[in-house]
Amino acid sequence: MGPRRLSFLKAAAVALLGAAVLVPPAAAQDFVTGTSGGTTIWVGGGYQFLSLPEIQFTRRKGRRQDNTEKDFWDIGGSAGGGIETSLGYWGDVMVTGSVKGFWSNVETDRRVRCSNVANCTVVDPTGVNTFVSNSLNTKSTNDADYWGAQAELKFGSRSPMEVKPEVYRNDFFIIGFDVRGIDQDRHIHSSTGTVFTLKETLDTTYTGGYIGIGGEYSFGFIPVVGKWLKGQGGLLDRLGLRTYLNATAGLYNADSDYSGRFTGPAATRLSQSDDELAFIGTLSLETRMPLGDRTSLSLWTDYEYISSVPQMSYAGPGGTTRISDDDVFASRTMLRLNVGLGSNQLYANGY
Repeated sequence: MGPRRLSFLKAAAVALLGAAVLVPPAAAQDFVTGTSGGTTIWVGGGYQFLSLPEIQFTRRKGRRQDNTEKDFWDIGGSAGGGIETSLGYWGDVMVTGSVKGFWSNVETDRRVRCSNVANCTVVDPTGVNTFVSNSLNTKSTNDADYWGAQAELKFGSRSPMEVKPEVYRNDFFIIGFDVRGIDQDRHIHSSTGTVFTLKETLDTTYTGGYIGIGGEYSFGFIPVVGKWLKGQGGLLDRLGLRTYLNATAGLYNADSDYSGRFTGPAATRLSQSDDELAFIGTLSLETRMPLGDRTSLSLWTDYEYISSVPQMSYAGPGGTTRISDDDVFASRTMLRLNVGLGSNQLYANGY
C-alpha cells in the first residue's frame, strides 16, 4: 500500500469520524437508504468481484501470452461504512447528506508455460533488451486494492412513502462527489529459460461526480408470483423485507501511474503516467429487514461498469511500453447493519 493511498484512507477515516461527532442524535423515520429526521450509521462486510485487464508480457512464437486472465469471477473480501444525516428542508425538498466509503482486495495468479519451441521471448519494459529461449515457466500474481469514498446529497419528498409500489416508486434524486482507486501490485517471474523477475505497481485514482435516482421497487407486477411475493400477507411481508434500488452515473478523471522494475539478464526501470476520462455507472440493490425500532439488516449489492481501467501495452523489440485502457465490470455485495441514533424509532409503525 503506497503513501498516497494511506494518506487518502486516513483522510476518509477522519471525515467519517468528524461527521459522526458533529451531527446531533435525533429521532428518525426511514428514508429509503438513509433517514428523514435524524442520523443513521452503517457498517458492513462481504465480497468483491473485479475483472481487471489481462497482463500480456511474454511471447510465444511472436504472439502475446495471457500471463493473467480477465475473469469476472476473481473474488476477494470487502468492507465499508457510512453515516447519513438529515439536513432539513430546502424549500419544499427534504435533503439528507452522507459520507461513506469501502475497501476491497482481490488477488489473482496464473502459471503459463512456453516449451518445445525455439521462440519464447521476453522484452524488458523499456524495449531495449530482447531475450529468446526455448522455454519459459512464468508465474504471475496481481494483488489489487479497490477503494472509494463518497460525499452525497439526496433530495426527496417532504415525507417518505410507506406503501409498497407495484413496480418502482422514485423517492429521491442523488448528487455526489466521488474519489476511488484501483491500486495493483503485480509480479511476473520465470524460473526456466530466460530467468527474470518483473515487479510493477499500477495505481489509478478516479476523481469526479455523479447524479442518480433512488426508490423502492417490488415484484408486484409479476402475475401470480408477484402477489404471492409482495401482496398483503405475502412472503416479503411475512419476512419483513423491503427492496430498494439506486442508479447513478458519473464522469471521472482517471489518473494512472506505472512503475516497473525488471531484473534478469539485464536490469531496467520504467515509469509512465496517463490521464483519461472515465464513465462509471452503478446499479445498487438493497433488501432490508428491520431488527428493532432503530436497527435493520441489509443485503446490499453494487453492480458497476467502469469504462477505463489501465492496461499495460508492453514494448516489442525496440518499441515502447505505454499505458492503454480497457473497460471492466465489478460487483460488490455486503451484509450491512444499519443503526439509527437517538431514542425514538427509526421505522414507522406497520413498516
